[in-house]
Amino acid sequence: MVQQNINMKKITLSVVALTMTMMSFGQTQCKELTKDSVQCKNTTKTEVNLCHVHNPNHVSSSDKATVVCSGTTKKNQKCKSKTKDVTGLCHNHRKQ
Repeated sequence: MVQQNINMKKITLSVVALTMTMMSFGQTQCKELTKDSVQCKNTTKTEVNLCHVHNPNHVSSSDKATVVCSGTTKKNQKCKSKTKDVTGLCHNHRKQ
């Protein structure tokens, strides 16, 4: 009897875990096909259910140009870190 309860709890936990995995926090699978006519495996949160690869209206968030930081290091050398910040300073030098 005790063994049956343990097995039932394991099954219940497995079903709950599978349900949570399938819900995938509001994400759905892309509805387009790849070049090989296979279902795309990317996930999406958009209403059109297309991933960033297949959505023709997708706008990349990295439209800003990357520049080398204009700050100087403790050794009084030019900083070599890259940044997209409008100030031209990396995360280390923006605090100053």
